[in-house]
Amino acid sequence: MNRTTRTIAAAALTAALTATALASCAPSSGDDSGEKSLNVVFWDYGPAAQTGNQATADAFMAANPDVEVSLTPVAGENWGSYYANVATLIASGEKPDLMLISGEGAEFIHANNLALPINDYLENDPDAAALVDDIAPGLIDGFTVDGDIVTLTNAWNDMVVYYNTDVFAAAGIEPPSADWTWEDFKATAAALSKDTNGDGTTDQYGFTWASNEIFPGIMPWVANAGGNLTSDDRCEATVDTPEVTKALEFLKGLIDEGIAPAPMPMSDVFTRFQNGSIAMFGAGRWPIGTFVPAGFTSFDIQLYPSDETYKTVFGGSGYPILQSSPNPDLAWEYQKFTVSPEIQKQYVGTPEAPGDSIPSLRSVASTISEVGVPPVSSDLFYASIDEHDTLVPYPAPAKYSEFESTVLRNLQLIFAGETTIADGLTTLQGELDPIVTCS
Repeated sequence: MNRTTRTIAAAALTAALTATALASCAPSSGDDSGEKSLNVVFWDYGPAAQTGNQATADAFMAANPDVEVSLTPVAGENWGSYYANVATLIASGEKPDLMLISGEGAEFIHANNLALPINDYLENDPDAAALVDDIAPGLIDGFTVDGDIVTLTNAWNDMVVYYNTDVFAAAGIEPPSADWTWEDFKATAAALSKDTNGDGTTDQYGFTWASNEIFPGIMPWVANAGGNLTSDDRCEATVDTPEVTKALEFLKGLIDEGIAPAPMPMSDVFTRFQNGSIAMFGAGRWPIGTFVPAGFTSFDIQLYPSDETYKTVFGGSGYPILQSSPNPDLAWEYQKFTVSPEIQKQYVGTPEAPGDSIPSLRSVASTISEVGVPPVSSDLFYASIDEHDTLVPYPAPAKYSEFESTVLRNLQLIFAGETTIADGLTTLQGELDPIVTCS
């Protein structure tokens, strides 16, 4: 989505919010009529999104036969463009009850007064206490803005390093340990980079990262260098800092030394990892939803290597109640249902059909390894957020769509060698200054 379209969407959203505020002063038609219906908006990124959301809706209706749940799919190239498209939807007059968001969307919906905070529900609903006690504190913090809890996390992913066990074995290299450093990582990745056909060009690389998202791209490296892309209040861009510079110098060095190819879309990473031409890459749990059904199980995971620190970089999803909802109490029951053991077990999956996210309930996440769902080290997923510091807040300012596209565009120029790291970050900082602001 281009800048002009985003500007129009933002203006339309302002008008929509005004209308919503006025409507909230009037009696709720849903409550007055006795109708029990909910409309849930979700990011339509593909068939899995449709089937997953439909399964949750169907399960809720089965448990509540008097409630009708309808789904509204909204397209988007990434989370940022999806949020902008939802803004346009609301501006058109739609009044959804809940909206699927990722952690990147918490600031956006809070700043635009789209979400109804759930603090009161958590304090007054006896069932909520047991749920919260079974959720890692970091997952609560990740959806808290200015003291307002936007939503409970229903599923999440943290960034870990995937490694191809067959490629490691063929090279005679031991699997990485949890205490490895950037230097250890680079040495391992260099040893796995080869010209396998003797044509003078590297065709097996030690590592690569995604070009189309910040989360599985640069963020783990920036965090473990001790930095972030925004200030803690998300009111100021902080990309021209020594920490961010250090992370980019490390990654650009991997490219320059033939240890990594240029970053590529995640779908291409998956293909090359499975055929062995990429030995390691970074992602959350979602790759196993592609690998295992395709019959590929020659992989395991490890924490990212540490530098100045180690922080778990994670992102969750949730279904915040929207201010536009005619039935907020019923919407709370739906949100709570998405964190129920019944739904959480769907994220575990089976050895043949694994889930693609980590359950937010610790008690359910612990069953992943118990039922034999790959990878062998799957307990690392929840352990990383229970046992290590987390990157909170995630750098997701209110104008996340514009923020993300601006960062990715400038990173592409840096990694392609079309600008230096210093000049590229100076340019990026200048472009982000009017985007990342709380004024």
